[in-house]
Amino acid sequence: MLTSLKNIKMLAATATVAAIMAFPASAQDIFTVTGVHVDESADTAAAAREQALEIGQRKAFEEVVARLTLPEDRAGLEVPETSVITNMVRDFGVSNEKTSSVRYIADMTVRFKDDELRRYLRFRDVSFAELQSKPVMIVPVYRTSGYVTLWDDPNPWREVWSRNVATSGLVPIKAPIGDLTDIGTVSAEQAENGAMERLNQLARRYGADVAVVASAEVTGPTGGETVDVSVTRYDPNGAPQVFGVQENTLPDETLNETLVRAAKSVQDQLADGWKRANLINYSTGGSLMVFIPITGLKDWAGIEKKLVGLPVVRNSRVVAMSRREVQLSLEFVGSTTQLQTALNQQNLNLSRMGELWFIQPSGTDRLEGLSLGG
Repeated sequence: MLTSLKNIKMLAATATVAAIMAFPASAQDIFTVTGVHVDESADTAAAAREQALEIGQRKAFEEVVARLTLPEDRAGLEVPETSVITNMVRDFGVSNEKTSSVRYIADMTVRFKDDELRRYLRFRDVSFAELQSKPVMIVPVYRTSGYVTLWDDPNPWREVWSRNVATSGLVPIKAPIGDLTDIGTVSAEQAENGAMERLNQLARRYGADVAVVASAEVTGPTGGETVDVSVTRYDPNGAPQVFGVQENTLPDETLNETLVRAAKSVQDQLADGWKRANLINYSTGGSLMVFIPITGLKDWAGIEKKLVGLPVVRNSRVVAMSRREVQLSLEFVGSTTQLQTALNQQNLNLSRMGELWFIQPSGTDRLEGLSLGG
């Protein structure tokens, strides 16, 4: 049984250990941009390569800024000079290189310095979010000419998602493979009718937290199709969120390319919805004294590792520690609700009992039996 609140207070009062831990926000995947394609020509191969690498870093900068900010907030933000972008680049790599005497082709991966990028946006008063959500599972239902399918072939909509899922960014997306287990878990009709338990079962199978049913209906003649996508995000802890996307096939564009654009629009709206709820105001924040029930040092090390790197956590000071509890003075930016959301993404739960705050692994009840007596 856990010690009483009175004993916790005594532990805090008599503690002599005050180890200070700075919890820096580590560079996550959200600050890395992959698959930047460059294809440039110049008088020489060396000049073409230099030009391509410069353009690639600029493209990557535009993508990472779009990843962190809302469209209206970055509308007036000009792309900075090359030297400014270069200063924010931690490193980059190239693959699939092809060269000739005057041409250079490659795919780039660019990693940005998270602190420099934050400083750049904050100096220009551009709001941004950097908290990454748990993965979401896309359930791609396809409708055309009275034909409705989720798992049966052909389903070009499912194929688009399987090739174009966003594995990094603020909202990582997963797509089902469509094997016998998936087929037995949920049907197209059940997905569109919002069969929560079946959808949640499918999401859990792939390590996702939320199921998103994206029903794409294709109408119109070949070469002039309209793709209407009805999207419902089924959050187990809240009401379903619904939005729509429409894309029209452009001249000289295939239906598959239109479906790819529609999938990108769905991804963007999912990310924008998450960003709106998690924009951090760095001029606000606070501090909490939290108690963390633990089962031992190994358990505490695991919890501490999850705390390290959270963008909303500025720093933390261990006030007291025993084999069963850790008392932590936690400084954070933004609101307490944003702190709770950030912890939830790491499967940690922040709760309050009376005047005291507690952090414990989600799905556990380590506070059960805790005495509230003095």
